[in-house]
Amino acid sequence: MNRKGWLALLLSVLLVLAGCSGGGKTPTGEQTDAPKEETKQEDPVSPGTGEQAETTSGEENEGGEPSDAEVAGGSETADAEVVADAEIVEGVSADGDVTLDPNIWIKGDVQVEDSQVIVEGTSNLPAGIEINGEITARGYTMFGYKDDALTENDGSYRLEIKRPDITKDPLDLTVNIQPEDLSEPIQKILGTKGELLTGPYVHQYVSGDDEIYYEIRAAARIKPGAERAQLEEPAGEKPDDQGNPEVWIKPLITLDDRNYYVSGESNLLEGTEVQLDIDIPGKIHTGYFDRSQVGPDGRFLLLIAKPKNVGEFYMMIRVKPDEDMWPTVKEAYGEHGEKLKGKHVKSEVGDSGNVKYVEVKVKVNGKQDTSGK
Repeated sequence: MNRKGWLALLLSVLLVLAGCSGGGKTPTGEQTDAPKEETKQEDPVSPGTGEQAETTSGEENEGGEPSDAEVAGGSETADAEVVADAEIVEGVSADGDVTLDPNIWIKGDVQVEDSQVIVEGTSNLPAGIEINGEITARGYTMFGYKDDALTENDGSYRLEIKRPDITKDPLDLTVNIQPEDLSEPIQKILGTKGELLTGPYVHQYVSGDDEIYYEIRAAARIKPGAERAQLEEPAGEKPDDQGNPEVWIKPLITLDDRNYYVSGESNLLEGTEVQLDIDIPGKIHTGYFDRSQVGPDGRFLLLIAKPKNVGEFYMMIRVKPDEDMWPTVKEAYGEHGEKLKGKHVKSEVGDSGNVKYVEVKVKVNGKQDTSGK
């Protein structure tokens, strides 16, 4: 074959090869008219992270055909919508404004069941504020009878506290809100120590740093055998002379089958410790003792068991300075009671020298109401 023949043959082969390679394949950068088949991904979003799942080259769809990522010669990321529950932010509305009145009130209906005590309460609090509840009983060492809950959008709350196995003595229920445990936006309104709280539900307490803090508090006394109770409304106004070192105390004594109850009014500062002891003439006795702290309005409540086979005796209501006094009480009455004055003030010599204290002696003869001397 001559040279022209070889060239003609080579040209024919090249034309055949070019036709075979172009058949049925889309050139780079062009799209076919055939519709794509979408692959539904399972769990495209990692829980709680918002990260999108990735489809890699080589995966197949349910029909056994290569995925779009494989056809495209690479990988792709699927779009995903993340749906999550909205977080409850303490006292903050949807637009970010804090909606909280520092004049806080809390109320509650108490239901006593066989195994628990339920508090169904209302308040003027916004959603997400923590409310704590605790049950104690005078004369008993108790731990763990507590519960806490967050307020709902309407200010309601529900506490479920394990019921102590105490059937013959009253139970004391306390419900409170402590701003020191709340978030910074709330503390800007109520104060880091609750010092900006207002209203009759405000109580003081001493924190671990020996400083005065403030909380919202309501209480209920559950009588033996009672099935229901209510959180009590604040008792009254503060005495005009509250904190005056010339102390006055007005006790009212009542009793039931087991106990004497001493309800006292006074001009004592909130947080002052009041002690109750008895004196039975001609007899030695132990175990008849109680202590309590004065409330915001100068009131206090003490309890002792009824002495057996005793007619007339005396109750001794005392206020004695000690090392555990609140700083406000120490400032008002003196570290050793040296600022105290009035007809109820007595003195004794103790380990730290001469100490002044307040004592009110009450004669008890079995009547329900007895006034102090």
